[in-house]
Amino acid sequence: MVNGLREENIRRIIELEDRICACRRCPEQLHCVRRPALGKGELNPDIMVVFEGENQYTTDLERVIELRVLLKTCFSVERIYHTYMTRCAPKACSSRHSACCYTQSKLLDKDYHCILNQQSCTGLPIKADTAQIINCLAYLVEEIEILSPRCVLLMGERVSDFVLRCFGIFDSITPGQFFYANQHSFMVAHDEHTFNHTECLQLAACLPT
Repeated sequence: MVNGLREENIRRIIELEDRICACRRCPEQLHCVRRPALGKGELNPDIMVVFEGENQYTTDLERVIELRVLLKTCFSVERIYHTYMTRCAPKACSSRHSACCYTQSKLLDKDYHCILNQQSCTGLPIKADTAQIINCLAYLVEEIEILSPRCVLLMGERVSDFVLRCFGIFDSITPGQFFYANQHSFMVAHDEHTFNHTECLQLAACLPT
């Protein structure tokens, strides 16, 4: 990537991240989110990996590194970037319900302690609903357009279904499929918890040259 294009990508990604961090589209989620999930990796990626949202897998640095190494090996590429379909992971929390009517502020301090009980956050992660996903999708679509990866790897059928519909693809979705739309190539994979070496090799073998 020439320096001018790289600098332009950096500028546009920083602007995008600023808007994500300032987003208030899902006010009911903001109480128990300290910081939204942001993309990480090379800004001229061969492969962009899209997870549904932050979870135990994506916050485990060793597992993410293992996935990146697997992709680099099977696809014979060097540059990997990963990001998320939903930026604020919803949580079920009994402590906050009594406070929600009185504050719109975040309830986590910088050390991820709940300001209601001064203890570590005990909120249970739950799946984002359709409205929350739709509120986030525009950020992901913009991120794909900015970085223009050689291929976008969609982790899981739920991610694949929502993302592909954004690009006008309404076919039935099964792991192992490839789609091309708006000058982007998309691969459908099982989610990160079951994605393995065999599936990675199968996808790599089918990747259009």
